[in-house]
Amino acid sequence: MSKWSLILAGAGLCLSPVATAVQQAQQSEQQDLETIEVTGSRLKGVDMEGANPVQMFSQEDIIDRGHLTIGSFLRDLPQAATAGTFTTNGNVGGADGAPAGSAGVSLRGLGSSSTLVLVNGRRVNVSSFANGSDSFVNVNNIPMAAIERVDVLTDGASSIYGSDAIAGVINFILRDDFEGHEISLMYGDDTASSDASRVNATYVGGFNTKNSNTTVILDVVKQNALFNSDRPIDVTYESNTFVDIDGTEYAEPYCNGGEALAGERCDYDYVIQRAIQPDYDNMGATVSHTYRLGDMTEFFAEAMYQHNEGHAYDSGAAFSVTVPAGSSVIPAWAQEIDQEDGSADPIYVDSRFPDRRTQSYTDKSYRVLTGLRGELGYWQWETALAYGKTENEILHTSGFYSVAAVEAATNAGQFNPFNLGRDNSEEQLASLRTLAPRRGESTLASIDFNLSGDLFEMPAGYVKSVFGGEYRTEEISDNPADIAANNGVFALGASQAEADRNQYAVYGEFHVPITSSIDTILALRYDHYSDFGGDVNPKLSVRWRATDDLVFRASASTGFRAPSLNQLGAGTSLSAAYVDCEPGSQYASLCGDNGAALGELELDQETIGNPNLKAENSTAYNTGVSWNITDNWQFTADYWRYDHEDIVDIDANTTLDACVNGSAPVVNSIEALNGAFGCVVDADGDIFYMRTGYFNVGEQTTDGVDISTDYDLKTDRWGQYKLFVSATKTFSYERKATADSEPEDLLGRLSGAAEIARPDFVADFGIQWYQGAIDASLIGHYVSSMGDGDFQWGGNDTVDSWLTWNASFGYQVMENHKLLLTVSNLLDEEPPYASSPTNGYASSIHDWMGREVGLRYTVSF
Repeated sequence: MSKWSLILAGAGLCLSPVATAVQQAQQSEQQDLETIEVTGSRLKGVDMEGANPVQMFSQEDIIDRGHLTIGSFLRDLPQAATAGTFTTNGNVGGADGAPAGSAGVSLRGLGSSSTLVLVNGRRVNVSSFANGSDSFVNVNNIPMAAIERVDVLTDGASSIYGSDAIAGVINFILRDDFEGHEISLMYGDDTASSDASRVNATYVGGFNTKNSNTTVILDVVKQNALFNSDRPIDVTYESNTFVDIDGTEYAEPYCNGGEALAGERCDYDYVIQRAIQPDYDNMGATVSHTYRLGDMTEFFAEAMYQHNEGHAYDSGAAFSVTVPAGSSVIPAWAQEIDQEDGSADPIYVDSRFPDRRTQSYTDKSYRVLTGLRGELGYWQWETALAYGKTENEILHTSGFYSVAAVEAATNAGQFNPFNLGRDNSEEQLASLRTLAPRRGESTLASIDFNLSGDLFEMPAGYVKSVFGGEYRTEEISDNPADIAANNGVFALGASQAEADRNQYAVYGEFHVPITSSIDTILALRYDHYSDFGGDVNPKLSVRWRATDDLVFRASASTGFRAPSLNQLGAGTSLSAAYVDCEPGSQYASLCGDNGAALGELELDQETIGNPNLKAENSTAYNTGVSWNITDNWQFTADYWRYDHEDIVDIDANTTLDACVNGSAPVVNSIEALNGAFGCVVDADGDIFYMRTGYFNVGEQTTDGVDISTDYDLKTDRWGQYKLFVSATKTFSYERKATADSEPEDLLGRLSGAAEIARPDFVADFGIQWYQGAIDASLIGHYVSSMGDGDFQWGGNDTVDSWLTWNASFGYQVMENHKLLLTVSNLLDEEPPYASSPTNGYASSIHDWMGREVGLRYTVSF
């Protein structure tokens, strides 16, 4: 093995695995510390207590708090219960919202693309489908049964881990080194009359030999759907349908016995058809293996496979068609009105299709990793090869109709658009639907290496170091059906992307003891991307041990996020845009005769990727204290601030401005643009087409404080009690959409068309009790009140605060047999009313699942 050790030690281009608190005994003359690597640093053999703001949650912690999925746990995490975090709950089947079957996490509200997700300290490939313009790791591909613990680093970490770690890191540590067998069966359901049941079966097996351990985890989950119609949801806004005959709108007889509920239109409750929780069937397998090749070298390997499939739901799609005069499908009441002027004329129908939109998704992910680690004298080394792949497919199995087919069938009298299309046969409707498949693929391959050890001795101790690097390749493709990409399906948008790149990084990290009580950690990393260039990011952390129990810490770092492959390689998508043509307006020069007369012009906007994007940049600051008040009582508090600049977003105004000032072409035909961003005007000088894309335009700033405390009370008679509080108070959150716009205060309110919530205070708190064969817990989750958002109805201006309680009760039935009862939302609290979101509550941070009870039986042998 010495030959391979020397070859691997010289490989050079690699990233140190962040490790996962793996403990190995270090035999060195300088230190007798265990070589523990914790999230936030790659240094080994360093006592990191209090150095970084890291929270650790075991699988038992997550289950006892009533969470059935990783997405649910992350959504309630105080540092992540804000904009950008999303789960499968509330996903809809339309063009907006997160891709079906996905869940992502966003720390500090900076977006899912600014939070780095790791598995066992290494990167995993992102989803092939973006969430809007944000790339993200789909945490639904990480089965909770396979997790040993979750580390949450709430500090900028690009100097340690590279791109995407602007807001921090979520590191999933998988179970390994298991011995024996464990089988766990779980059944859960809500306590209402609906059936939102969940069934979960898990097997964990550990197989040992003299020199090896193999851990196998198999997990199967089946979840039923829960719809808004199963809850007394107070919908705040209903859409409407109407029929236009000779320029006058009429309500159809189907609504309220013919009485119009919205002027001369029929109200249409589209919210009630959506799903609160979708149905899905997930199956996963995880294998980890270690083999000791000798006293100084170890081989390790990991493999993960996850297969998820399920559905997303939304209301019947809106459509509008013009029915030819005298068509046989026109009902008698409409014919009578149409003939009042003595002639038959075409009739315009604005309505909804009769069936709910349903998307069927399949998500397959694979990940394999092999590596070696060992010692060379007093230095330690580790290297690994990893490959990950995700394959996604979405089929539009119901409720999605071809625009061309519906229009042709309407003109031929073969489709009846009246009465919500309910008078058509199922065979006729089926002939007009389209599956419009959307398929995506994402891959990541990497090789990494690190070397760590002592550099030299100072009066206060040895300077410890780690050097390493990484080389990786990424590819992504998002391919919607041509009919969807060309806006050929009612109520279905499409985004297209295809790109690849190579990246390498080198880094160094150093622990420098200044005095016996003051030490610093210095980190520097250089990343280079084949598609946009390089970036250097430093970090300085200082720790002062005022006493053995009181630690003060501070850090400052820069961060970056490389443009995602979705943003660089986005294909064409078409939408409508508008230009103000009033005299003196900013874009009056793009308006000709028609624009001047109308005061406004509508134009076609083509949006594509931008290969000239640069990285988003950030600066992060953290200062805090970690205090062991007693042996049983710990307290931490951290002030944090993030300045995030050059945010990548779609900004039509940037292209319009360039057309006005002459830095972008203004031509008379689309072909004349020659692929460039620019504007197209007609013979009258009116803009009718614009090509634009992603730009580095936005910036945001946020700051706040995290506070946590844990108290452990042991009694001789009444057992052991653990009390905890974890809370985040955000002081500010301001965002500028473009460099020229005024900053917008987004904190403490719902905002934007998607009604994203940014609460200013979120807290988890509770008590856990252990007594012999019994353990129990009671956990509270609090979200502060907020402003009701940008689209309020009925004068409501405040969304009330929300407090829910989760409880658990465990009983050790006999040796190696345990029964666990969990109750989520113990008091069955309804989410607070919010008028701005049309579904009547803020689904990004609240839910209408109601009380859920789960029973889990675990046996070990």
